[in-house]
Amino acid sequence: MVFKICFLHSLVPIPEGRELWLASLSVRDTMATGAEATRVPKTWFITGCSSGFGEILVRKLCAEGENVIATGRQADVKLAHLQDTGAKVMDLDISASEAVIRETVEQAWAAFPGGVDVVVNNAGYVLSGLIEELTQEQMEECFRTNFHGPLNIARAFLPFLRERGTGTLVFLSSQAAWHVDISAGAYCASKFALSGGNPELAAVETLAQELAILAPGLKVLMVEPGYFRTRVFVKLAHIPLRIPEFAGFNAACVEQGAKIYGTEPGDPEKAVERMVELVRGEGMAEGREVPLRVPLGTDGWGRIKKKCEDMVKVCEDWEDVAKSTDW
Repeated sequence: MVFKICFLHSLVPIPEGRELWLASLSVRDTMATGAEATRVPKTWFITGCSSGFGEILVRKLCAEGENVIATGRQADVKLAHLQDTGAKVMDLDISASEAVIRETVEQAWAAFPGGVDVVVNNAGYVLSGLIEELTQEQMEECFRTNFHGPLNIARAFLPFLRERGTGTLVFLSSQAAWHVDISAGAYCASKFALSGGNPELAAVETLAQELAILAPGLKVLMVEPGYFRTRVFVKLAHIPLRIPEFAGFNAACVEQGAKIYGTEPGDPEKAVERMVELVRGEGMAEGREVPLRVPLGTDGWGRIKKKCEDMVKVCEDWEDVAKSTDW
């Protein structure tokens, strides 16, 4: 099995002549024990582990015997409930400086023999506020966490991963990269910038294409969930009211978020199970070419599909205008 970088996109084609290298990997990835093969533990580095997908992922992987490095802000308090899992807990604010992130990554790489195999960029938050009310500073802070943070972590790990020649980078994006929600413009913008609808402009898609040339043993996966029953709608970061005439509308947005909580259609346990299968190439991913981007949840899948269909219709309806500008 070859490691993947998680932000769900297509696995890079195997260059000609690397079949023997892959064969050696398959031997390293499993150890025969009697009639069964036991998976050699891999090391996972996960951000945003205080709750939700991050916490579930930590508990699942530790229960399966994997090596796990669980990170989060104020880890001694907010990750204390993970101490009994066996995970190595590290303090990390992904909006920190690149120097701080590099230092944390160096410590994480040395935590287990062989370094880190899978990097899961999960941390992030939803900033709620109308575009007219949001300040540049609030937008920049959201981007520091949701956009720059995951990329800084990926950049810090890449020298180690490239030197070893294998590894997987996983990015948890969102259906918000495709479907915008009123009052969630900053969050949607940060997710679109990270995963993006345009393969040439999206940071992670570009990274995947670059690694296909420079480090073909590395994989990138981008997961794009819809609404799952985590605490995300409880933890919405609502900005203070700045424009009085928007008070009623803002209150309605807050009320709507509260109504959604507890009724989300997605089961986070199942989502995490699918994520792990996508990384390992097992379960529902076995025998299939895993794409760079994978939507999770019926609602998210539907929104992404409609967005694509709507854009195709625009291209078809306005083909004459688009092509009228050529020489």
